[in-house]
Amino acid sequence: MTVPTDSVRGGPPSAKASGPVERAVGFRRLLEATQIVQWEADAQTRDFTYVGAQAERLLGHPIARWLEPGFWKTHIHPDDLDRVLRFREEALREHDAYEFEYRLIGAGGDSVWVHDVVAVQRLDGMADVIRGFLIDVSKRKRAEATARASEARVRQLIEQAPDAIIAARANGQIAFVNQQAERLFGYQPGALAGGEIEQVLPGQLVKQGLAAPLAGRPAADTADSGEPVTARCADGRTFPAAVNFGRLETDEGLVVVTTVRDVSRQVEAEQALRQSEERFRIAATLGADLIAEVDLETGSVVWFGNVDEAMGFDPGQFPRTLGRLRDQLHPEDRSRVEKAIAREVYDARSAVSFECRMQSKDRSYRHWTVRAAPRADGHGASKTFVAVCSDVTEQIVARAEALQHRDALAHVARVSSLGELTGAVAHELNQPLAAILSNAQAAVRLLDREAPDVRQVREVLHDIVADDRRASAIIQRLREMMRGESPSREPIDLGTVVREVREIMRSGLSMRGIAVLSEFAPDLPPVVADRIQIQQVVVNLVTNAMHAMEEMSEASLTFRVFQRRDGWQVVAVEDTGRGITPTMRATMFDPFNTSREGGLGMGLSISRSIIEAHGGEMQAGPLPAGGATVGFVLPPAR
Repeated sequence: MTVPTDSVRGGPPSAKASGPVERAVGFRRLLEATQIVQWEADAQTRDFTYVGAQAERLLGHPIARWLEPGFWKTHIHPDDLDRVLRFREEALREHDAYEFEYRLIGAGGDSVWVHDVVAVQRLDGMADVIRGFLIDVSKRKRAEATARASEARVRQLIEQAPDAIIAARANGQIAFVNQQAERLFGYQPGALAGGEIEQVLPGQLVKQGLAAPLAGRPAADTADSGEPVTARCADGRTFPAAVNFGRLETDEGLVVVTTVRDVSRQVEAEQALRQSEERFRIAATLGADLIAEVDLETGSVVWFGNVDEAMGFDPGQFPRTLGRLRDQLHPEDRSRVEKAIAREVYDARSAVSFECRMQSKDRSYRHWTVRAAPRADGHGASKTFVAVCSDVTEQIVARAEALQHRDALAHVARVSSLGELTGAVAHELNQPLAAILSNAQAAVRLLDREAPDVRQVREVLHDIVADDRRASAIIQRLREMMRGESPSREPIDLGTVVREVREIMRSGLSMRGIAVLSEFAPDLPPVVADRIQIQQVVVNLVTNAMHAMEEMSEASLTFRVFQRRDGWQVVAVEDTGRGITPTMRATMFDPFNTSREGGLGMGLSISRSIIEAHGGEMQAGPLPAGGATVGFVLPPAR
């Protein structure tokens, strides 16, 4: 565009202008009616020689300021200055027309984005005059910045999404993936974009009706079954995935946006749950246990298993409510069971276990063990509890019979052990009996005197009474050990029990030349046990120790009773006999295991069963100086 010379530096054109001048004036007025700023500048100094009236509205500076030397350069935004100057120098050398965008600083200090369209007029090949238009593009730039920020936020959200996101064109070519997709499918960054979605989701676009079918194969029903699809990784490994598809129409055509989530663990958990439920159903149907689910609010009971058949009822007749079940409980068990369920299940929402007796159809009682625990509904609240009920009647009966047999065998063993001590017992009784006879004869002689000495006779009679009581105590202890009464547990002093056995067997030990030593800890608390059974165990230990020291010139036996740090009490019988080898130690408590000719091999086996029934355990081992220690430990009184 050629600008008249009389318009230089903002002056208006001459009124006497000819036709071309009038056209130029008309064109200038047209430009001034727009927001476009027309300008002209010296190509050498880069200073404006003319600017249109819109310039003042653009930056707020008066026209005169625009025409000052250096105005353009000094009003370029500092962040754009180097770029703009470098670009203009190159453009002036190489182009006759160019355009670019940059920011100018307005009068108020604000920035205005302008689009500068430039034409270069050359003289002898050199840039002489440059002319152009400045167009305010601030709104567009702000819109573009807002769009970029929004795009950045969207991209950030996409990258931070927990699911893999894949955008594919209708032909199946992948246009975009997020980092989660690359990690999920095992691809290096950038390796998936440009590839085919068939690589990771075989056949899924066709199945969903979002792409053309393959090789004449018709598209499948687009209805989504909700079942996981098979996804494939870069290494060929496959996994079940939850996939969602979305159609997006763009200027470039259809884009399918797909989200993918690995549901391997969910599928495994569901399979495990199904398998567990199936095992539960089979176990409840075929197993011996009866399983009940009880509603905590209504008390209704759902049984799993053949509870009616197990209790002798017709199908569906066994109680299906807690209230009716209470009536089936043995009267002695009702209060205890109700309190346990109310306290543990209803109040504390915790597990509980108990034993009870339940009445069957024929009015007999079956023994049950019940283990119950609340079942949460997934939100932390328990609405039901599950009870596993096992009929242990046969086990209870068998256990009672076994205890009876054990007690009978223990009685036989006691009698057998005391039979071996007959000589020692006779010797023990002979001493008080001989003393009674001697004292009685002395009393007769004293009374036969003409003047009986009443004081001496009184002393002799006191001695007779004491010896008689001594003999009676020996006989009483033997009778207690030989009788076959049912076990009775009560608090006992272990030291006293061991002393009683020591006194019973003192003569037998003395006759064999065995020295007896004792170490009893003082002030031991009582333990709960059956006195006769504990005496029998100690007798068995002493008997075995005596046999271990037969034909030894020097033999000694030590009774030890003390308390461990954990409160358990220890009874040990130590001898100086042949000792215990590792082989003997492994089998010495087994039934019918004996190294003595004529022995039954039941003493230590019975002893172990008695101690274990008391909640304790047997102990045995060699002593460092030779010999052995055999004994037992019992828990604190409960």
